[in-house]
Amino acid sequence: MLNVKKRDGQVVPFDLAKIKTAIQRAFDSVNRSYTDDMLDMIALKVCADFQNKVKDNCVTVEDIQDSVEVVLIQASFVDVSKSYILYRKQHE
Repeated sequence: MLNVKKRDGQVVPFDLAKIKTAIQRAFDSVNRSYTDDMLDMIALKVCADFQNKVKDNCVTVEDIQDSVEVVLIQASFVDVSKSYILYRKQHE
């Protein structure tokens, strides 16, 4: 089972829904339309992107967030990515 190491050092079970929710909020913040299938596909691509960063069945929240940025930019959602980056900076 995959776990996530949070900024405070706490280790919690991985939850794909949290990635999807973060992506959805980024889309909402720039008033971009999306479908549930789009969000699912982006979230799955994020998971594929961070797989090489998994060590001992654990990935850091920062690695996941880096992957969200990469995938959004690759998918040409630059404005969504910028919004996500700003949100991320506020929570560091």
